[in-house]
Amino acid sequence: MTHRPLMSDQTLFRDPALFEITHLPEVFNYRDTQLEDLAFALRPALRGVRPLNTVLRGIPGTGKTTAVRLLFAEIEEMTQAVVPVLVSCQTERTEYAVFSRIFLALSGHLPPPSGVSNVRVMAGVAHALAERGAVLVVCLDDVTRLIADGTLDSVLAPLLRMHEAWPGVRTGVVLTLSTPEADLSRALGPSTLSVLQASEVLFPPYTAAEVRGILADRVKAGVYPGVVPPAVLDLVVERTMASGDLRIGLDLVKRAVLTAEKEARTEVTAGDVLSAFAVSRHLHLAVAVEALAPAERAVLHAVLREEREGGPAIAGRVYDRLCGEMGYAAFSERLRKLETLRLVDLYVRPGRGRTREVVVREGVGEVVAPQAGVAEEEECRYETGEG
Repeated sequence: MTHRPLMSDQTLFRDPALFEITHLPEVFNYRDTQLEDLAFALRPALRGVRPLNTVLRGIPGTGKTTAVRLLFAEIEEMTQAVVPVLVSCQTERTEYAVFSRIFLALSGHLPPPSGVSNVRVMAGVAHALAERGAVLVVCLDDVTRLIADGTLDSVLAPLLRMHEAWPGVRTGVVLTLSTPEADLSRALGPSTLSVLQASEVLFPPYTAAEVRGILADRVKAGVYPGVVPPAVLDLVVERTMASGDLRIGLDLVKRAVLTAEKEARTEVTAGDVLSAFAVSRHLHLAVAVEALAPAERAVLHAVLREEREGGPAIAGRVYDRLCGEMGYAAFSERLRKLETLRLVDLYVRPGRGRTREVVVREGVGEVVAPQAGVAEEEECRYETGEG
């Protein structure tokens, strides 16, 4: 083998990390108002008192998580009297997982994986806070997942009421919501809502001019001059606006530049962008599908199979594909979770009873694309204990 692509040192990137969706920008344009509103809510913590609880609302890719990460990083540089903890609800989906992440931030290690109750973990958190005399600020990032699982109230209540069990402990929360229509009053009990008393900060979609400004800055800093011509950048902006998610634009640039690099060209073409868009446009769906529990994924596969074989996907027929390996109540709950996560839509069809039709949202089928081994027979062998 004479060609060794992994050893090639020729690249069109100055800094490819600038196009990762987790990159924290040095300059965060077009969100001054939102940053100031969030800073105002967190400022009391710097004076040793509880911050204002806050909800950040906006569709995916509007800067909610970036705003939190920037201000949390600033707090960490300024003081040790405030402990900011960012918890991704896409991965930390149970009370124990969330509380363990907070415990880790305070103690430097995770609690034992089993045999320890949530109360004991929270007691450890409270003890560490009391020893430090610190204020705890927790961001539950993308709480739509906890709403879908029905666990948001059981996660929030102990955090908000920690001072009742451990006097002197001060805590506050920031919640990010990527489904602006989500109603917290339906996901939380009255007692939790009364303590939350959250102010709201709206993150509107970026305008085309703002998207172009952000992407142009990243291109200027992240790739060499001339690699992304103005006309090609215009196409990236157009596709980004069509998807409504800035993260897709960043992913588009990265994939298009990688394609040009692979083909030993020094300039990205419109064709590179269009090819990349076929993958990038479903980025947010891929994240949601990846976070599904096995039981939820089994239901989604069954819906897709029913649609592919002629549909429409009637809930009862979808359930039959699972061969009774989960109860109908659990099946219905998982369907509702998929709807909350915006992977499917549920419609009640006219006629006798409440016949429900399940419609998979555009792009989900491409993301889920049948994997080897996911056949109907295996759906029938699915065990609810796995989910």
